[in-house]
Amino acid sequence: MTSKRDPRVTFMYSAEFTHYCNDKGIDNDSPTCGKVMLTGNIHKVTDDDELKWAKYGMFSRHPITKDWPIGHGFYFYKLEILNIFTLDYFGGATKHLNITEYLNYKPTW
Repeated sequence: MTSKRDPRVTFMYSAEFTHYCNDKGIDNDSPTCGKVMLTGNIHKVTDDDELKWAKYGMFSRHPITKDWPIGHGFYFYKLEILNIFTLDYFGGATKHLNITEYLNYKPTW
């Protein structure tokens, strides 16, 4: 598995996923359509309590996934966040946030 050799990952989410940009007439490729990039290391969830929580989160939102075949090798992973960047206006992803700042972030859009 690649994550064992190099667990570094980056996930990017766009406000377009919530349809906010489309509803406001903002092109998804515009910097004014807010984006957040989470970078860090990904680790397989092995702790029983964390695994219960991960399964609850997945199966409560996506019930069909509970019946996916075990032989397909699906596992739960967690992200150890090392960096958070936001892009919500022109000028590049200049907002580097810690986790507390991210959870309390108020976008300019």
